[in-house]
Amino acid sequence: MPDQGANSTAGTDDRPSWDLYRRMAESPHVSLARRQATLWALGELEQRMGPDWLERYWDRTGHVPEEVNLGGAHAGALGSLLDFALRLQLLDGAPGAATVQREMKRDLRDDRRRHSALQLEVAALAVRAGFSAALEDRSGGQGAPSDVLLRRGPHAVRVETFAVIPDERFREERAYWDRVMARIRSIDWQYDVSVAGDLGGHLGDPEAAELLQRIAAAAQAVADTGQERPVAFGGAQLRVLPPGIAGYELRGGVQTSQGWPRVERRLLQKAAQAARAGGGWLRADLMDGTWQFTPWARASLREKVDQIAELLKSALCQVDGITGVVASSGACVAQGQFHGESARTPDHCYGFVRPLPGARVRETMIIPVSPGGRDEADLWAGLYNSEDSWLDWALGQARLPGCRQVFGR
Repeated sequence: MPDQGANSTAGTDDRPSWDLYRRMAESPHVSLARRQATLWALGELEQRMGPDWLERYWDRTGHVPEEVNLGGAHAGALGSLLDFALRLQLLDGAPGAATVQREMKRDLRDDRRRHSALQLEVAALAVRAGFSAALEDRSGGQGAPSDVLLRRGPHAVRVETFAVIPDERFREERAYWDRVMARIRSIDWQYDVSVAGDLGGHLGDPEAAELLQRIAAAAQAVADTGQERPVAFGGAQLRVLPPGIAGYELRGGVQTSQGWPRVERRLLQKAAQAARAGGGWLRADLMDGTWQFTPWARASLREKVDQIAELLKSALCQVDGITGVVASSGACVAQGQFHGESARTPDHCYGFVRPLPGARVRETMIIPVSPGGRDEADLWAGLYNSEDSWLDWALGQARLPGCRQVFGR
């Protein structure tokens, strides 16, 4: 993340700009295919969001969207960057797509960006499966529009999308990690090195400053000698690597969640909104830590399906017109090894774990809450069961190198 003063990206006082991120994407450490895909995505977003979007976003929120900020160096962020740009291109000309794009340009809140990105995700997955997609569709009622309307043959599925994003405490933790990662990226850029390993836990400001000074000193030594240097401080166990070493990973994280009551309140709010727009399905990304940092998150896939189905059915029996819920973790950075896993109940509830390109993983639950939702749950299962191949397909549609070339695996 570009930062003013000591934490500025690339060791300068540059404000965020598309040109800045293009320069960062020109790193000699990445493959030609990865560079080509990154530069294409940045150009596509600049054309659609406008030349000043990053600077305006920075002024409004104090940070740059992470898929742009980290896309040039972090595989997971690059996967999300490509998803974003390819979905916009694929849906170009679809009813309502221009409205969503204008809203993203105008409304510079993280919540808006997450909401719009989820609209684009649902529509783009469905288009690949042969659906037509309309966004911000008002044909179902007199209230707010449906976020997405999908049609295929006799099926018409209305969808209300939303993300439960972190609360203030979670955001403060995230801001800390953004600042630390931004400074490390600046060191990478300045000394032509890479930093790998585990950053440990959240440090106080003086300790974090000391850790970053030690990383910078090690980077200077690596630049002078060409030899790897370790850095161990405050729980961090790191290696500063010379140019030409591939396959490294830098880890850091946040652990907190407010749990189900906060999710339920948001769910009921959006269910009432969906009912006014004609009803249908709710599509929610729970990005508040529910999927990572609760006892439920440690259960087996089938246990999680059963438990969340009970909660959702109990909550939504209060709202007429809701067919079901598709809830997911969002496309998260994969911490460790994940393999595809599926679960299905007799009443057509589904759970999927799907590793995604760019060292990411998503867990998805599809829960019909009405008798008519069972057949439509099978349609949703078709979309998210094959999500792991969507990005490769979309890259091909844009005539870009495939995932194996871009991500190297």
